[in-house]
Amino acid sequence: MERPASDANRLGAASKTGAAAEHPRSSLAPDSESRWPIPAALPKLAGDRIHVWCAGPDELVSDQPCFAETLSAGERNRAERFQFDRDRDRFIARHGLLRRILGHYLSLDPAGISFIYESRGKPALPVAVGGQTLHFSLSHSDGLVLVAVSGRCALGVDVERVRPIPESDQIVAKWFSARENAMLSALSAEQKLEAFFNGWTRKEAYLKATGEGIADALPEIEVSLLPGGPARLERIAGDERAAALWSLHSLAPAAGYIGALAVRAGDLKLNCWRWPKKFQNAGFMR
Repeated sequence: MERPASDANRLGAASKTGAAAEHPRSSLAPDSESRWPIPAALPKLAGDRIHVWCAGPDELVSDQPCFAETLSAGERNRAERFQFDRDRDRFIARHGLLRRILGHYLSLDPAGISFIYESRGKPALPVAVGGQTLHFSLSHSDGLVLVAVSGRCALGVDVERVRPIPESDQIVAKWFSARENAMLSALSAEQKLEAFFNGWTRKEAYLKATGEGIADALPEIEVSLLPGGPARLERIAGDERAAALWSLHSLAPAAGYIGALAVRAGDLKLNCWRWPKKFQNAGFMR
């Protein structure tokens, strides 16, 4: 589910203002064709696992009527508010896909799944729905969707298409720490762009995992940035011990996209898969 506009997602809102279509593409050419493998069979979610699914909404258009049938009245109303057909179709695809994935893990009809919203607007499932506890997070960017699920603890996922952001210097100055600003300023222009999106997605993934409206404290959420380096939460308000309770994972679901997963655990194993068309209409609810 997507969070309503709030302090918790102002970083994403600020960045998207600078993503006009006419800007030149980065050297990481976008391609919503995921590079992740397709599973041979529908996987079960073991207690020590996190599953992340990737899909391009435009690839799911053929299943659009089935997806639409599973949405709640509120979701259908939200879909109808989109001005352009493409945006409405993508909304229906990603929310229908989320319901189908959750339905599989919970052994429930996707249409019968209901959501609750925490105090800061973070969507969640009722406790032990279908006899199980399941945590999830949804993110999307320019034709690509990620859905992460865990049976053990809260998690957050974020993905962004890499593109020039004219206001990146202002965003970095406002939302990144002094230490992060210094690291970014020492990089080449191409490295700086990738490092910017590393930091951005990692901070946003953490915000989604906590569900806290702490955007004003984003400079106090310090993460690793360097391209090719490990993803880490370095400090939370200067506290390295608090950060050590979290794990960050860098995600590369498709060419030209950067993603991140945040989870408050260090012993969970990650599986990343591409959503296969062969599962669209058969067998994904049980």
